[in-house]
Amino acid sequence: MATAAIWLGIGAAVIAAFCQTATDIGTKAATREAEERLVVATQWCVGAVMLTALCLALHPELLLRPMSAMPELTRGNFWPLLLGSSVLNVAAYYFFVRAYRLSDASLAAPLLLITPVLMLVTSPLLVGQRVSPLGAAGVVLSVAGGLVLASSEPGARPRASLMTFVRDPGVRSMGVTAVIYSVTANIDKLGIEASTPIFWIAAVTDAIAASSLVVLVASRPRAFRFSQLRYAFAAGVANAVGNATQMYALTLLFVPYVIALKRMSALFTVIVGGLALGENFRTRLLGAAIMFAGAALVILARQ
Repeated sequence: MATAAIWLGIGAAVIAAFCQTATDIGTKAATREAEERLVVATQWCVGAVMLTALCLALHPELLLRPMSAMPELTRGNFWPLLLGSSVLNVAAYYFFVRAYRLSDASLAAPLLLITPVLMLVTSPLLVGQRVSPLGAAGVVLSVAGGLVLASSEPGARPRASLMTFVRDPGVRSMGVTAVIYSVTANIDKLGIEASTPIFWIAAVTDAIAASSLVVLVASRPRAFRFSQLRYAFAAGVANAVGNATQMYALTLLFVPYVIALKRMSALFTVIVGGLALGENFRTRLLGAAIMFAGAALVILARQ
C-alpha cells in the first residue's frame, strides 16, 4: 500500500511538471495575441472556476453547513497566510507573464530552477528547515548552468553573451518570479498545514483571480476578441490541474521530491519551446540540464 502511494505521488508530481510546461508554452503563445493583464486575469479566473468546483465536490460540507465547516478548514494562521500568498503570487505571475512576452520560453523557463537555491535562505527563515553542506555544490552547479545558458547563442563571446543574458528584461522578470516563488513555496507548506491541500489552493487561486480582475478593470484594457484568449484559457486549465496535482503529491511524498520532479518542467519547456515555437533550444539544453542538476542537489540537501 505504501509503495502504491509513493507511485501515485510520483505520478502526480510528474503530471504537475508537464502541466507547468503546458502553462509556460501557453503563456508564451498567449502574450503574442493579448496584453499581459488580460492573460493573467483569464488564466487565474479559469483556474478559480475549476478549483472551486473541485473543492466543493471534495468538501460538500461547505454547501451543507458552511458555518461549522469553515473553522475546521481555516485553522491557525490561515487568513494571514492566504493574504500573503495572494499578494506575492499576483506580483510573481505578472513578472512570469512579462518574462514570456519579452523572452523566448526556452531562455526564461530555466530561471525558475534557481528557486530551490534561494530556498536555502528562505526555508530556514520561514519554516525552520535545515540544509546540509551538499547545498553548496548545488549552488555552484546552478550558477554554472546559468553561465552556460547565458552563453548559449551561437557564435557569441561568453562575456558579451553573459551581459546580454543579464540585461534581458524577460530574464530579469523571471528572476524576480523565482525570488518570490522561493517565499510562496514555503507559505504553501504552512497553508496546507492550516487547512487541506485542495481548499488551500482553491482559496489562493480565488484570491489571485479576484485581484487580477481588479487590476484588469482598473487598467481599462483595450477591446479584444475572445479568440485571442484561447491560449490563455488553455494555460489556465493546465495551471489549475498542475497546482491541484502538486498539492496532492505533497500529501504522499516529501516536499523535496515533489519540487525536484516539478522542476523537470524547465527542461520540458526548453525542448517544447524549441519544437513548438521555433526557438533555438539545442544550445540552451545543456545549460538548463546543469541548472536542473544543481537544483536537484540543493533539494537533496534540504532533506
